[in-house]
Amino acid sequence: MLGGICGSPRSAHSVRQWRKRRERPFRRCNYREYVISNRIRRSRFVVAGMAWSRSAPSANHTDMLNVHSGLYQPRLGKALAVAILGLGLIWILPGRIVSGDLKDLIFPLAVGAGAIFLIAIVDDWRNGIYFFFIWLVFEDLIRKFAGNNMFIFFAKDAMIGLTYLSMLIALRRRQLATFKPPFLPWLSIFVFCGLIQVFNPNTPSVLYGILGFKLYFYYIPLMFAGYALLRSEADLHKVLMLNMWIALVVAGLGIAQSVLGLSFLSPTELSPDLLALGRDIHYSPITHLEVQRGTSVYVSDGRFAEALVLFYTLGIGTAVYLLLRTKRGRKLVFPTVGVVVLATVMLGVRHSFIAVLAGTVALVAGMMWGGPPGNQQMFRIAKAIRLAAVFAAIAIVLMIFLFPDAIAARWALYAETLSPGSSASELGYRAWDYPMAATRQVFTQPNWQLGNGLGTASLGVQYVSGLLGVPRPEVGSESGAGSLVVEFGIVGPVLWVLWTGSLLYCSWKVVRNLRRTPLFPVGFAIFWYALYILVFESFYGLPAYQNYLANAYLWLTIGMLFRMPGLLVEQAAQAPQRNAISG
Repeated sequence: MLGGICGSPRSAHSVRQWRKRRERPFRRCNYREYVISNRIRRSRFVVAGMAWSRSAPSANHTDMLNVHSGLYQPRLGKALAVAILGLGLIWILPGRIVSGDLKDLIFPLAVGAGAIFLIAIVDDWRNGIYFFFIWLVFEDLIRKFAGNNMFIFFAKDAMIGLTYLSMLIALRRRQLATFKPPFLPWLSIFVFCGLIQVFNPNTPSVLYGILGFKLYFYYIPLMFAGYALLRSEADLHKVLMLNMWIALVVAGLGIAQSVLGLSFLSPTELSPDLLALGRDIHYSPITHLEVQRGTSVYVSDGRFAEALVLFYTLGIGTAVYLLLRTKRGRKLVFPTVGVVVLATVMLGVRHSFIAVLAGTVALVAGMMWGGPPGNQQMFRIAKAIRLAAVFAAIAIVLMIFLFPDAIAARWALYAETLSPGSSASELGYRAWDYPMAATRQVFTQPNWQLGNGLGTASLGVQYVSGLLGVPRPEVGSESGAGSLVVEFGIVGPVLWVLWTGSLLYCSWKVVRNLRRTPLFPVGFAIFWYALYILVFESFYGLPAYQNYLANAYLWLTIGMLFRMPGLLVEQAAQAPQRNAISG
C-alpha cells in the first residue's frame, strides 16, 4: 500500500515539479520585495516607523509604505489639480489682461491655489508641509501688493490646519509615524497655563487670547509632522534641499533690494500698517551714511533677519552633512551659504549680523567636536567649513567691487555701533542694560502678579485692536521675561524656563547620540537654532519665537531631530539584509 501511494502518478508529478523548481535559475529579488515579504511573514512589522500587529489590515501591504490618506490616488489628485488650475486661468486671465486690471486677480488665484492645495494634501499630507513652507516665502510679498489683506495673512493657518486634519486621518488609519516627546509634560503645563490666560479677567477681549494662543502653540504639531516626514534619509535630503532653494531665492532678492532700493519688491503705496516696517532707514551715527534695511519677500526687516539666521544655521549643517554623505546638492548649498552671508551683511540689522558671527564659532566648534571619527572625515568637515568661508568671501568681495558705496554704509553702521572702542557704541547698552531696564519697568504696570492675559503684549495685537475698534492695551515690554510677566503673570518666566530647559536638555541628549555619525551636523545645527530662538533671542523679546516663520521651522526641525536616531538604527538593521541579498 505504501509503495502504491509513493508510486502514484500524483506523487510522481509532485516530484517532477520539485525537480523543475530546483533546476530553475535563482531569481535575485530586489530589496523592496525582500523587506515586504519579510514584514508580511513576521507577527509584528514596522511600516513608516510605527509598530503594527497582525490585526492591522493586511490587504496590499505595499501601499502602506507610500503613506497616502487613501481618499484619492496620486495620479488622480495631480490630474484634478492641473485641470482646476488650467480652467481657472483660461476663465480669468484673458479678460483681466485685456482690461489691464491685475490687482483683483489675487483673490481668485488664491482660491484656486487653495483648491489645488486641498487636493494635494488629501493625496498625501506631506504635500501640505512642503506647500506650507513654500507659501511662507510668498505670503508677505502678496500681502504687500494686496494692501495687507488679512485673508492672505491667515491663509497659511488654514493651510496648515487642513494638513493637521490630513495627518489625523493618516494616524487613524495607522499610517503615521509618531513619538512621545520626553519634554511633553513641561510643555503641556505651559500650554495649559496659556489656555487659562486666554480667559484672564484682566484681558480687554478674549480675541487677544485667541491670537496669543495661535502665536505660542498653533505650530507645535509640526513637531510630529517633522518626525513622520522622514521615512528615510532621502526625505531628509529632500527637506534640506528645499530649504536651500528657498534660502537662495530669499537672500538673493534681499541683496538685489539693498542695491536697487526699497521700491524693489514693494508697491508704490504701502498699506499704513506696513509703511513703518517696509521703509526702515537707519544712519551710521558718526559718518551719517544711509542704510536702507531691505525686507526681501517679507513685510519687515526683522522677519527677513530671522530668516537669514535660520538659513545660515541650517545651511552650515547641510554643507557639512553633504561633504560627509553625498555629492548631490553641493553645487547648490555652498553658493547659497555665501549668498546668505552677503545678504546678512547688506541687511544692516545688527542682531542678525552678531547671530551669524556667533553661530559660525559655535557651529565650527560643534562640527569638529562631534563629527565622525577618522582623519579623512575630519578633513571633509574642515573642507566643508573652508568652502563655505570661501564662497562667503567671494560674495563680499564682489559686492565691494561692484557696489562699494552700498556695502561701505553697512560696514560703517556695524563698526560705529558694535565696536567697543567707538564713541557711539551701543553694544553694552543693547546687550544687557536695555533688556534689564525693560524687565524692571514691567513691575510698574498693572496686573503683573496674575498677568493681563495671553496675546495682550504679542505680535499682531494691533490687528485685534483694529477689529474691535478700541485702542491697543497699554501694556508691554521689550524684553522676553517682561513680556511673559505681562501676559502670564509672575509665574510666566518660570514656566518658560522649565519647558524650554526640558526641550533643550532632551534635544541635547539626542544630539549626543548622533555624535560620530554623518547626521550629527544637521542635528547639531537644529539644536543650535533652538538654543538661539528659545534662549538668546527670547532674552531680548518674544517676537522671534512668535514670528510664524521661526516658530514653524523650530517645531518642524525639532521633530526631525528626534527622528534621526531612528534613521540610523533602521539603516544599521538594513545593511546586513542588503549584503545578504547582494551576496
